[in-house]
Amino acid sequence: MAGIDKMIRQIEDDTKIVCDDIIATAKSKADRILADAEAKANKITADGKKKTASHIADIEKRGESSAALEERKVALYTKQSIINDMLNTGMETAKNLPDNEYFELILEMIGNNSQPKDGVILFGQKDLDRLPGNFIDKINSVSKGKLTLSDKAAAIDAGFILSYGGIEENCSFDAIFMSEADNLSDRAGKLLF
Repeated sequence: MAGIDKMIRQIEDDTKIVCDDIIATAKSKADRILADAEAKANKITADGKKKTASHIADIEKRGESSAALEERKVALYTKQSIINDMLNTGMETAKNLPDNEYFELILEMIGNNSQPKDGVILFGQKDLDRLPGNFIDKINSVSKGKLTLSDKAAAIDAGFILSYGGIEENCSFDAIFMSEADNLSDRAGKLLF
């Protein structure tokens, strides 16, 4: 999983600035919501002073509870948005690496995911069109078994699919990010919050 760790580190570095902007925007929104909630609570309190003491206490409790609930909702939504944006940015960054870095990452992924038997490797059309010369030789130098390059394009955006006798292992970036989403979200949450 060294490739994933390397990719995660790169994602963290590349998205820090984006995350800082998102966090600042989220804090600004939370401050506005708190200010609005405080203004509403003050109005309720002013109106409540005309009524009995028990009625005032009841209104204040409801206002505080409502404001606290709204603040928690906004904070949760904001955190989820930040993490989703960071993961999407990270995946797009990985997909759009310069060709040499992209194919180095692909070779590392093949080394980590290949099986010690003969199979077929399928790429998406975009990758098929830009494969470096003699890339199949490089693939087989890192693969645990002999892989044959399929001239048929897989329905994936980035990454590859390994096929061993009808059993396929989807190593597309979308599939990897989806399968690691919870783990990546937890790591991103710890990093950000």
